[in-house]
Amino acid sequence: MHGRCGRCLQRPIDTRADVKHLSFAALSSRVLNRLVGCKALEDFACETRVLCGPEDEPMRPAICLPGEIARITGVHEFSAGLEDEIHLATRNSVHHTETVAYRLRNVCLMDGQLCNYRSYRPLRFGRLGITPPRWLEEITETAALASTAAGNDYFAHFLLDDIPTALLGQQFGRVVFGGARRPRTAHMLEYLRLLDAPYQEVRQAWFRDLWIFKDYPQNTLRRARLQKLRSTLSERFSAASDTAPAYIRRGNSGSKRMLENEAEIEALLAARGFNIIDPETLTAAQLCAALSGSPLIVGVEGSQLVHGILNLRPGGALLCIQPASRFNAVYRGFTNSLDLNWGFVVADGTADNCRLPTERLLAAVELTLERIYPPC
Repeated sequence: MHGRCGRCLQRPIDTRADVKHLSFAALSSRVLNRLVGCKALEDFACETRVLCGPEDEPMRPAICLPGEIARITGVHEFSAGLEDEIHLATRNSVHHTETVAYRLRNVCLMDGQLCNYRSYRPLRFGRLGITPPRWLEEITETAALASTAAGNDYFAHFLLDDIPTALLGQQFGRVVFGGARRPRTAHMLEYLRLLDAPYQEVRQAWFRDLWIFKDYPQNTLRRARLQKLRSTLSERFSAASDTAPAYIRRGNSGSKRMLENEAEIEALLAARGFNIIDPETLTAAQLCAALSGSPLIVGVEGSQLVHGILNLRPGGALLCIQPASRFNAVYRGFTNSLDLNWGFVVADGTADNCRLPTERLLAAVELTLERIYPPC
């Protein structure tokens, strides 16, 4: 799921006159973190709070045609492997670990990482810098960091991970985001406003007092915040919805994932009453208005499908077209936490170029609709 979704728009950075001009925290933390017995950044917390304990949650069965699993040949780049990804797609329950808040003193955010001279937490994937910045903004009031590496690099994780953490963080201090490689897109900034989420971007900063979180477990605490996002959009846009199923185009704003017969598939679905949605030509508000209350969203697996997840009607379904060589079950956990259904159909070919026979897609659509609207 790729983060470059929507038009880019730079938000002004809040700067202060009192700045620190040099810090070797990034270099020092990277060096010391390689030593035997090194600690994670949260191990240096001066206060730790467990906000929600571990839980087990049943999983709604995945929706797929017989034989679809056998068509999978590979997985996405962050997967632990084919066997693990198939397990994520087919397991009957999931164990969520606890949600934890950690309070740190005297930490720096610079070059895509949070560091304290002895350890660091990466805030984006790929290479991180170690060159001392020319300046650091001093933030002396208590702050709470909402950003994660996944959220900074991928649009869907920004909406489904970082914004929920921002809602949590406002109970602890001034919410800040930071560490992204690129400016936030117009879609990101508009969703922040639509979802009433606190937001302030910082780049190079020193924090006297900062809360960070382990907030990925989709336990009761996180599920409540995810549900709040959906209910906020539903209240805003339900009057504008026509409750038709929709196909959301992958487009060109993210990593290449071309469905060679997409035009044929779009024509087929449009003839069956589907709305064809192009996120690259619509604002976030227009997307929500077009998708609110939809019973079924179909599209090539990727970040653009998050528009559908946030706007599906209760009990609706997301049907992911998965390139055979790049299977990804990440949306199953999110849809399950939101009381939605998740299914997949595997397209032949590679992640860059794949093709899905229309008869198999239609069979998967019919199977999914039967799950949403079971026969009497």
